[in-house]
Amino acid sequence: MRVTVQALQQGRPSRRTMVALALLVATPALSDGGAIQVRQAAGPFVVTVFSAPMPLRAGAVDLSVLVQTHSGDQPVLDAEVLVTLTSSGGTVTINAAATRQQATNKLLYAAPVNLPFAGSWDLRVTIRRGSQVAEVGCPVTVAAALPPLLLHWPYLAFPPLTILVFTLHQWLRSRSSKAS
Repeated sequence: MRVTVQALQQGRPSRRTMVALALLVATPALSDGGAIQVRQAAGPFVVTVFSAPMPLRAGAVDLSVLVQTHSGDQPVLDAEVLVTLTSSGGTVTINAAATRQQATNKLLYAAPVNLPFAGSWDLRVTIRRGSQVAEVGCPVTVAAALPPLLLHWPYLAFPPLTILVFTLHQWLRSRSSKAS
């Protein structure tokens, strides 16, 4: 570790340090509301539907909708947005009102939805603004839900990892004080 610190102080980080830093800062690129499911012009609007998590899985899902004017791509902030998901056999239909209050990014309309099972679903979004009405849709594939252990592993790994880093820090600190 001392060699790495010296190399950093001399302006020449080691290859190992650069790889470690790259892995620490690497994150998947997602849009504000998740992955784009559909972007389509419909009537006076351009509608983009985002979904998270990616891939979509049975269970809790966040659907976010960006509504823009067709002329000028200005965000539409006063529309009523309804999200409808229908299972491939038509046996289950889920309706949810997407609102800006539920969205973290206030340019989006968000609807939390609970998908009961995996499979093919038909996603439809209806936008109403005064007398203007538009609808977009697309098929989506929903994967099986993750087991709870895989779903929550980062939270379970954090305490042992913190203890390990603290122990390593103390060990390196005691080594450097003995060397001095």
